[in-house]
Amino acid sequence: MKKALVLSGGGARGAYHVGVIEALVETGWMQDGRGPDIVAGTSIGAINAAALASGLSVARLRELWLQMHTEDVHRLSTDLPAVVRPLLRFLLRGVLTSQARGGASSYELPPEEREQSAQSLFARLAELFRARPFRSLLDTTPWRHTLAGWMDFAYINGPAAPALLIAATELQSGALEVFCNRPLQGRPAATIGIEHLLASSSIPIVYPWTEIGQYKYWDGAVIANTPLDPVIDLAGEDDLDILVVMMTPWSPAAGAARTTVPQDLAQAVTLTLDWALLGSYRMAFEALEQRNQLAEAILRLRAAGIEPPPGPAPRPIAMPTVIAPAELMPLDWIIDYEHTNHQLLFERGRADALQALAARNP
Repeated sequence: MKKALVLSGGGARGAYHVGVIEALVETGWMQDGRGPDIVAGTSIGAINAAALASGLSVARLRELWLQMHTEDVHRLSTDLPAVVRPLLRFLLRGVLTSQARGGASSYELPPEEREQSAQSLFARLAELFRARPFRSLLDTTPWRHTLAGWMDFAYINGPAAPALLIAATELQSGALEVFCNRPLQGRPAATIGIEHLLASSSIPIVYPWTEIGQYKYWDGAVIANTPLDPVIDLAGEDDLDILVVMMTPWSPAAGAARTTVPQDLAQAVTLTLDWALLGSYRMAFEALEQRNQLAEAILRLRAAGIEPPPGPAPRPIAMPTVIAPAELMPLDWIIDYEHTNHQLLFERGRADALQALAARNP
């Protein structure tokens, strides 16, 4: 039986993956420094998946996460008009500066901006953006340098690495693109590099798109936050044990944990984003259930001496085990690359993974 680990997107919440991986090693589900047979991911899930495919141990992955700060991920985009950069740096100060390196309090609104009304400020911003096109609010050049120090791409693309699948969205067609270091769906293996990781992590508008060859890519979570179908295709005829790590509450029986009605704008934005990320997995989960129902129906027909219509018959696939938090995570955890928050997410991921594994192996 092959084992597959699917890691969802969620920005800085990806520290949760590290705790899950620690539990998987602790319980013997996967070997430290080798990973499972197949590892797949989207956005930050693609980055952690690639780290596993690089042969990183849990201890090393944890160390790298604890060393990482906001400034190591992104900075204000150079595409933005110079005249609005001080204002945007102030407005986005919580996104651009970590506590470890001075904190958001080090930024003040420029004096020339303080005397203007909010209406005049935003009117001027709108006018400037109409006059000069820009690709994104933030630039991921720091992320490129950070990840280059994490990954061993020669190992990832070699025979000893697990199969690695990285999901991205082709910008101009909206199609899902899955890059894989093994032949997949009749296509030759891709040579995975830093561009593939950035492509999967290019959050629309927030981060710039990433060009690979003649195509441009955005974050894979736009289409598939948890790419199950290509994992199943890659497994071929082998039995498959799939673990899916979500960072949004999920119950296989109920679909998703219920939450309270949002009380303010931040809560509403958080809930909108979490449900959007969850939506693609709901669809993948339901598609897998339908696949299994069709496979069972074909078996029943043949048992009754009735030959089904010609064509390939799907084989049944064991439903994935989902590892997910019991409650919604705060919105700011998506951009909070802070030591304290990482430690908390490590602990939550490990505890949730141990609970999920114990529930399926009583």
